Amino acid sequence: MKRLALFLLMPLPLWAESAPPARPVVTEIVIADPTRQRSFPGVIAAETQTVLAFQTLGRLATLPVSPGDTVHKGDVVATLDQVTLQEDVAAAKAAANAAGAQADFAQQSLARVRELVRRNVASTAQMEQAQAGADTAAAQVAAAEADLARAQDAARFGTLTAPADGIVLSTAAEVGSVLSAGSPVLTLAAQGGREAVIDVPAEFVVLLPADARFEVRASQGARQSIPATLRLIEPEAGASLRSRRLRLTMGPTPAEYRLGSLITATIVAGSAPVVTLPLSALSGPPDKRVVWRVDPADRAVHAVPVTPGKTLRDRVVVSQGIAAGDEIVVRGAASLTEGQIVGARVE
Repeated sequence: MKRLALFLLMPLPLWAESAPPARPVVTEIVIADPTRQRSFPGVIAAETQTVLAFQTLGRLATLPVSPGDTVHKGDVVATLDQVTLQEDVAAAKAAANAAGAQADFAQQSLARVRELVRRNVASTAQMEQAQAGADTAAAQVAAAEADLARAQDAARFGTLTAPADGIVLSTAAEVGSVLSAGSPVLTLAAQGGREAVIDVPAEFVVLLPADARFEVRASQGARQSIPATLRLIEPEAGASLRSRRLRLTMGPTPAEYRLGSLITATIVAGSAPVVTLPLSALSGPPDKRVVWRVDPADRAVHAVPVTPGKTLRDRVVVSQGIAAGDEIVVRGAASLTEGQIVGARVE
C-alpha cells in the first residue's frame, strides 16, 4: 500500500524594506548679514588738519597758543629768536662786504698785471695767476651774497602765522628748543567741515559700497543723529588688530559734536540684503557651484546653483540662488545626493 505524502505549501512571510536612516549634517538658516546692522564707536575729527612748521633753522622764542585754543587767519602762533636771526643777517652782510672788497682788489691787481705784460715787464704766468685770483674773488662774492639772502629769508620766516581760522589740536615743540627747517611746531584743525573717524573689522569693509551711508550720534547729549557718507578707507591699522579706519563726511554739526567728541556710527542698510555662507557649504566645480537646500516639509536636500562673490575670511557672499530663511547644509555637503533625507534640525 502506497502512502501519499502531502506537503502543505505555506506562503513565506513578506518583509517590507526598511527606509534608510536620515543622514546627519550641519545646517544653517540663511539670514541677511548682521554686519549691516552693526554700530562702531569713533571720534569727531576735522576734515582738514595742517601741521605748521618754520621754513628756517632757529631757536623757538614764543609759542603763545595751547591745544584747544581758537585762532584766526594771520594770528601769530609762534616766533623764532629774532635777535639771533638779525645777528646772522649782520654777519652775512659783513661777509658779503668783505668778499666784495676782495673782488675789487683782485680786479685791480689783474689790470696792473695786464699792463705789465703789455710792456713785457711781467710774464704770462703772472697774468694767469692774477686772473685766477680775480675769478676766485668773484666766486666768493656770489657765495657771500647767497648766504646773505638765506639769512634775510630766515629773519623774514621767523614768524609763524595761522593760514586759516581753526583750532589748535596739539603742539610739538617747547620754547627754547632749537628747531630745524620743517620741524613740526603745532597741528591746526580748520574750522570748516567735521568728519567721523571709526575703526571697523577688515571683513566688514568688503561689504561696504563706495557711497556707504551712516548715521552718526554723539555718545552724550545728542538730540539727533547726523547723516554721514563714507569718504575714505585708510590702509590697515595693524596686522594684529585686523581693522581698517574709515573717515565719514558729515553734514552740518550741532554744538555737541565738538572735535574729539565720542560718537557711534551705524551703517544704513541698503535695499538688497547681503547673504553669506561658510565656504564649506559650496560644492561642485568652480564654474558650477551649488549648495544643498533642505526642504522643510520632508527634510530632503536639493542642489541649488549659486553665484559666489567676495570671500570674508571663512565665509563667502552669495549674490544669487538663495534667500534669507533658507536652510543650507554647511557641513557634510560633499557626500550628499539629490533628494537624500537628512536629520531633523536641532535648535
